[in-house]
Amino acid sequence: MATSTTALSHNASSLPPGTVLLSNYGEATESTSFVVSPTPTSDPNEPLNWTKWRKCVNYGLIMAVTVAAFTNLSIQTVFWQQMTVDLDLSISRLSQGQSAQLAGLATGCIFFIPFTVKYGRRSTYLVSTAVLAAAAWWTASMHTYTEMIITNIITGLAGAINETAVQMTIADLFFLHQRGSANGLYFTAVMIGSFLTPLVAGAQAATQGWRWSYYYLSIALTILSLLFAFLYEETKYTPAVISQHQRTNVTSQDHENDVSKVMSAAESSFELNDAQFYAASSVRINTYRERMRLLSTTPESLTQLFILPLHVITLPHVMFTALQLASGVSWLIMYMSVVSVVFSAPPYNFNTQSVGLMTLGPFVGNLLGSLYGGPFADWAVMRLSKKNGWLYEPEMRLYLLFLPVISMAGGIMMFGITSDRGMHWIFPSIGGALFAFGLGANGDITFTLVIDTYKELTGEAFVGIAFIRNAVSAGVPSALVPWMSSMGLTNMHILSGVVSLLIGLLHVPFIIWGKRIRAALAPRYWRLVEKRKAS
Repeated sequence: MATSTTALSHNASSLPPGTVLLSNYGEATESTSFVVSPTPTSDPNEPLNWTKWRKCVNYGLIMAVTVAAFTNLSIQTVFWQQMTVDLDLSISRLSQGQSAQLAGLATGCIFFIPFTVKYGRRSTYLVSTAVLAAAAWWTASMHTYTEMIITNIITGLAGAINETAVQMTIADLFFLHQRGSANGLYFTAVMIGSFLTPLVAGAQAATQGWRWSYYYLSIALTILSLLFAFLYEETKYTPAVISQHQRTNVTSQDHENDVSKVMSAAESSFELNDAQFYAASSVRINTYRERMRLLSTTPESLTQLFILPLHVITLPHVMFTALQLASGVSWLIMYMSVVSVVFSAPPYNFNTQSVGLMTLGPFVGNLLGSLYGGPFADWAVMRLSKKNGWLYEPEMRLYLLFLPVISMAGGIMMFGITSDRGMHWIFPSIGGALFAFGLGANGDITFTLVIDTYKELTGEAFVGIAFIRNAVSAGVPSALVPWMSSMGLTNMHILSGVVSLLIGLLHVPFIIWGKRIRAALAPRYWRLVEKRKAS
């Protein structure tokens, strides 16, 4: 297949961070073959070389705990109607608990992710899942305002780790052309926990009371803690000493039969390959005990790991993603709070079960958004890379962002206007679905953009992203009721939709100048990478 000679002439060292040449030109055959990125070593213990079932078990456990973690973070607003009576707390005081949770979410990554970088992912998942389980047990039996605040803070601190650690795991396990689909699954799990399980919890609370919903969640998190202890393998890879000739140059002859099959692989890019991407090697496969070790220590300086996120967040691509996520999560919190307040009052008069059902539309919308921003985006960027001489640019994903930006802004406005007018619940639900489609696709695309652009500093980047997201959104619950009273539901959502649109359209400058920005800041980025490695 013909390939741009310009692209083939690129030396990897001359490319800015994130730009990848996905082809290998063979002079003997005068043909071009697809190359997966990153190229794995011949070490069978490298997570990129794991078989399908090992990757599926590991990532499946992460998706399960993601659903449980976001359920724990999301369901309390569904119970506000019952909790105001049971705990004798006003909506205003309950919303303070939500703000406390968001404060925990904002600071959790700052304190714990540096340890994840230095000591491995496994210990982080084990501790955070166990703490989430303990917090859920406590929440199920709480009776005071103080307990409500403390349990929300603990839930936020433990839940904060999930998002950043998952992005680090995606970078560990998956190739460039699979990351969008992996993030699509992640955002689907997030939205199951944010929308679908609250629906079930609302129905359950209507018959058994809100405490029993927390009891069932506690049991699920306890079981997941045990499963993680015995099944989750460390994905942090410490390279074995392998001679240069043993490093595998993975071409389409090793990974796919020809370039046309590469396009087929992109169309189902999350179909993990059982093929071994490594040559015969003297490196032995780790034993079960070695794979389940609690710590995987490397010599990075903890001081540098705490400081680096302050530098990495200033990189434009990272800051752009942080703003997109902060915007989306703020509107998500607003949606969930408005549903709880507005739909439990006249003219809707929904009970706890019906309030929970209002999350069904957003769940469907997000599911479609995750497919759009995940497998479809992976397929699309492979097409664009092919047209570009197999030279992949991270900004190629941003071409797909215009539709989600419009959908999110329009959905916010539709939800607010139709709710304010007391229209049939299906119309606010459609607005919620449009909003969630944009949220899921936007998050999937921008998260993958950061991993593809600055893979070496994925953890540090998402610490900053999580902090900004939660710092911005922490004030939403407390401000919501006064904001709604002063501006009205319609005007509040029109203003929010316009702000969402303006923030979303920031992707256009990155399409135009993104590569130039990466090239200009490349020396600074590589200095940060070296600083991270310094012991």
